[in-house]
Amino acid sequence: MESRDDLLKRIADLEHKLETVLEGRLGRLEDIEEIKRLQRTYGYYIDLCLWEPMADLFADNGAAIEIGRRGRYVGKANVLKFLRDVNGGGFTGLRRQQVINHTQGQGIVTVSPDRQHAQGRWRAIIQGGGGPQRQQIPGSAPVASAGNAGPPGALRGGAMKYSEGIYQNTYIRENDVSKLGVLFWVPTYYVSHEYDYMWFQSAAASTEIPPQRAPTPPNEELGRQFMPFHYRHPVTGAAVSPVVAPDKA
Repeated sequence: MESRDDLLKRIADLEHKLETVLEGRLGRLEDIEEIKRLQRTYGYYIDLCLWEPMADLFADNGAAIEIGRRGRYVGKANVLKFLRDVNGGGFTGLRRQQVINHTQGQGIVTVSPDRQHAQGRWRAIIQGGGGPQRQQIPGSAPVASAGNAGPPGALRGGAMKYSEGIYQNTYIRENDVSKLGVLFWVPTYYVSHEYDYMWFQSAAASTEIPPQRAPTPPNEELGRQFMPFHYRHPVTGAAVSPVVAPDKA
């Protein structure tokens, strides 16, 4: 028969093993949520062309970015150069009345047993258009200048670009913080859709049943209302605000 001391020792060993297993599982679950938050933050920053905060999401060591056929830029400094100078044309921030929506979903994150690395797969559905610089999209009708017709403040004539593709990313745990390692996106398709008008305001407040407070005023630089970020940068801890790029000549 097992002695009392042996029984207590076996129970203590089992409790230790259970604690180790639970701590590992809990840690990986926390890592998954942290990585999901990191990736979602990336999407909200790209909506506003915030290239510097985006680059700060990447690890100091092991960072790289590859988008479609544009090649792979290796190193955090080169990630920023690609985002700002190649993708952003040297400007940080949206142009006035420019629209970018970078929606990411279907995220699946797998964390390594040692919790130092992870992989994630995401589907991105992207919209882009508007802005005074509206560049003609291949296959679209010529862009008309903004006019007085249509809804108040509307852009007249142009095309929205839609695309969809898959991210297959790696993540690195650096200084006990999850960061982007290699961000790799491959497009499935691009398509353009012509529109008569693009406008940025909802219907006005009701005069029959008026609201208790006036509506939140728009961000005049952006040309529309904007919801401020309630959260700080997940890596730097800095507050991040929208930036409006200067008009090009």
